[in-house]
Amino acid sequence: MISEHDPNWRGLVLVWDEQAIFLGHAADASLHESPAIKVCVALDGNFSLRTGDADEWIDYDSAIIAPGQPHAIDGRQNRIVMFLLAPETPLAQPLAPIFSQNGITKIHSGAVEKIRTIFASFDQTRAGDEPNVCHQMVGAIGSGDSLPIDSRVAQSIEWIRSSREEGISVQEIASGVELSESRFSHLFTENVRIPVRRYLLWLRLRDAMHLLAQGRSLTETAHEAGFSDSAHLARTFRSLLGIAPSALTKESTIKSFLR
Repeated sequence: MISEHDPNWRGLVLVWDEQAIFLGHAADASLHESPAIKVCVALDGNFSLRTGDADEWIDYDSAIIAPGQPHAIDGRQNRIVMFLLAPETPLAQPLAPIFSQNGITKIHSGAVEKIRTIFASFDQTRAGDEPNVCHQMVGAIGSGDSLPIDSRVAQSIEWIRSSREEGISVQEIASGVELSESRFSHLFTENVRIPVRRYLLWLRLRDAMHLLAQGRSLTETAHEAGFSDSAHLARTFRSLLGIAPSALTKESTIKSFLR
């Protein structure tokens, strides 16, 4: 029997280039701000959210949490599917009109039932053959409309992704799209909902998840993903995901589908 106070997240983590899924028993996550759109659907029971340490917990059976929205989670060890999606991607655009006015939005009941049906028949042993599950989730929720991001921000993200291993400054990124650093930083945050430096940190955390899936130790992962040490990696985990790395890796299986 799983203890309600077990600090570990128990289940399966699937990590692609621009999205990730946790499927299993959810534990707690302390107050944090994720740069990703987060879609949470309880497969049984509920989970609770709050947006500040002094705020009341509110029960949900489903929620879309906007990028940059502070929140803490009490998963109560109930089964949940949690979908994290990079907000700048084309796949994310149909979700943007839904959370553009609110930091946390309940998902309509029809979409919740569709998502529960998807994962009722989800074969974990063949998860690598199921990349369409992410599209199915967005299709169940999405409004059909989209809010495309500014072309200069899209161009900068493409450059960041292709050049960041060599090291790149915000000033260089801004110059590449012919903007001042301050104007670019404002435009980036306006479109992606998180500061550009936090976005760069998020990409490094994504790299760390792929390395952990390959069996690297926390120390190896930290160095290879560009963190100063494992303590720096752990602080980043807590800042962006609300948990320590060990709370995810100890009793969950991580599978990487990096292209």
